[in-house]
Amino acid sequence: MKTSINNLKTLAFVLVIVLIKTSCTPEENFATPPLLIEEPSINGTIVDIEAVLGIMNQEIEKEGENAKVVFDNTNNFMVGYVVSSDKGGNFFKELILQNKNIGPTAGIRLLIDNSPLYTSYEFGRKVFVKLDGLSAGIENGVPTLGLLDGNTIASVPSFSVNEIITRSTEVFAITPLEITMEDFVDRFLNLYIKINDMQFNKNMVLDNNAFTFAAESNDEFDGERIVESCKTGRTTIMSTSTFSDFKGLTLPSNQGSFTGILTKNFLGDTFNLVLNDPEGLIFDIETRCDPEVLQCSSIEVGNNILFEEDFAGLKIKDLEEKGWINSNTTGGMLDFEIGDFAENQYAQITGFRSKEPIYEVWLISPEIDIANSANEVLNFDIQTGYDNGNILEVFVTTDFTGDIQTASWKKLDANLPRGPLNAFGDTVPAGPISLSCLNGSVRIGFRYIGGDPRATTRYHIDNVEIKGE
Repeated sequence: MKTSINNLKTLAFVLVIVLIKTSCTPEENFATPPLLIEEPSINGTIVDIEAVLGIMNQEIEKEGENAKVVFDNTNNFMVGYVVSSDKGGNFFKELILQNKNIGPTAGIRLLIDNSPLYTSYEFGRKVFVKLDGLSAGIENGVPTLGLLDGNTIASVPSFSVNEIITRSTEVFAITPLEITMEDFVDRFLNLYIKINDMQFNKNMVLDNNAFTFAAESNDEFDGERIVESCKTGRTTIMSTSTFSDFKGLTLPSNQGSFTGILTKNFLGDTFNLVLNDPEGLIFDIETRCDPEVLQCSSIEVGNNILFEEDFAGLKIKDLEEKGWINSNTTGGMLDFEIGDFAENQYAQITGFRSKEPIYEVWLISPEIDIANSANEVLNFDIQTGYDNGNILEVFVTTDFTGDIQTASWKKLDANLPRGPLNAFGDTVPAGPISLSCLNGSVRIGFRYIGGDPRATTRYHIDNVEIKGE
């Protein structure tokens, strides 16, 4: 019995030695072979997004702007690169695809009834989209791909996504296409772009009353905020979803660059900028680029009245018939009106209870000829009330051709008083403001920028007059 136990001990010892030697075998003998992931095989013809848009535009040329093209029995697959991300909640049930990762020339929106999408189709992912069964057309002003439902483009159902979209194994770095606001045309829609030298309008970022991205009380679906070019003064809208993760962040007050998607608003009539996330804003230049005021040396006042308007006995339509322009450039209903008090009439504006979260409203004078005069001076009276921000500015231009955006506006050093919070202030003169260094014909523009309820100061403008010699 003792011999059997000894034999068992010897056998156990040998097994331990074998296990130790096995565990000490060189690592490379047991290394996991490299995992080879092959690019998916596409059984069809690969086409560019530019070709898809070309086919769509041909149909629109023939049948009108609401035409849709239906792809059937083409065996075509559209290749594209994902440049949107719904990780931050600013995109929802859609992929924005462009045709190149560097220097793109075409982009399209693909509607998908599924969320989130970034987990499978992350930013930079190359994808192939089977076109058969899909339709393309213009929806909300932008080229859109999906399923035809009546005469609208609807989302691809979630159960069909894997049949329609094939993921490439490659994820590319995307280089944004650098453009300016002046470059905005439809061919840049759905592209990942970068705009340098821009800032939010100063009325949006006042120290004690700064706007959030999309968390104001009247932001129903999107927060729309005015951004402006530091080089030209051109403005556009940056739109942020009220469902985004960053809607409550405060707008940056500095200047810098935007990187994101160029699209259009819900009505499809205005270009909009949309971020994937807040990191698309690099506002790291501490100084702002607010316009400098016009500096004309002479302040002598002549006796000849070149222009005058006291608004007496007028309705707003009468004012427009006299050549004044009253325009809400952000698409809302708020505009200047004719007000009266104690038998005195004036032009007035307030955003209070307008329920417009953003507005840019202009009141522009008729054309005023100063070519044959000298020492021109502008005067007008101004009353400020219910003041929650100095949101009126006064400009002059010599090259107005009918488009507010393309005119070269020079800011005037007008005396615009601050008013009380819950009452009206006194009516005070805003001039004299010299225009003596200008020539030809001029227009005076009163620009009102704000948003209800955060910036709704009320202004009364009266006795606009230009004198010269």
